[in-house]
Formats: sequence, C-alpha cells, structure tokens
Amino acid sequence: MNCQDEIVRGPVDLSDRAGSRAWETFSRGLLRRCPYSGGDNIFSGWFTLKERCPHCQTLFAIEDGYFLGSYVINLGLTSIIAIAAVLWMIIWSDLSVVGMQISAVALAVLIPLFLYPYSLSLWMMLDLVIHPPGDFSRRHRT
Repeated sequence: MNCQDEIVRGPVDLSDRAGSRAWETFSRGLLRRCPYSGGDNIFSGWFTLKERCPHCQTLFAIEDGYFLGSYVINLGLTSIIAIAAVLWMIIWSDLSVVGMQISAVALAVLIPLFLYPYSLSLWMMLDLVIHPPGDFSRRHRT
C-alpha cells in the first residue's frame, strides 16, 4: 500500500456521557465542524457536506436516507421562526397585509436555505447522543 492509499484516521474526541456529548456536538454543529472530531472544513459549499471528515475520516451518511431527519428539523425550525416573525409583524409592525405576505414568503424561502447545514449538524448530533461513539463510530470509519 503506498502513501496515497493510506487513510489517516484522526481521533474521535467525544465524551462518554450523553449530556456532555450533546453539548460538545451541538457547539461543533453551530460552528459547522465535524461532530466526531471537531475538525473543520466538512462542507465543500453551503449545501454540500463532504462524504467523510477530512480529519478523522468518519463517513457522515452511513446509509441511504440517513439525513431525512435533518429535513424534519429544518422544517420544524423554519416553521417556528416564520410563525414568530409573522406574529411579530401582525402585532408590532405597521406593514400592510401585502407587505406581510411578501415578507412571510421571503422568510419561508430564505430560512430553510440558511438553516440547511445547521440542520445536518443537528441531526448528526442527535444521532451521536442516542448512539455513543464506541463501536458505532468505528463502523463509520471503515
């Protein structure tokens, strides 16, 4: 095996306790870092998650449909934020009905686009809290 064929695997650096692991992975997700190792540069673009972490070589999508839960998270967060913004506009703003409708449509389009990478990270965080990194993470890295 030559040097190009070798996969350098960095350490998976996570706490054994679920609460600490949740906080670690949540903070890493907000920074768009690998939830397993904390390494950066896991996105090749705003909407494109790399297949593996460049630092620990952990495979992110372990099966087809793995990230379907992130779409639910994105939809839920978008709904909460958009409803709160519309209620704020109804109660405290002087916008016309047409102005509110245009603003609401813009929010409904822009919020999920902004939240997309964060919902992917949040989904991986929830998976790590439920499934500790022991043998489960080695399965990702092979």
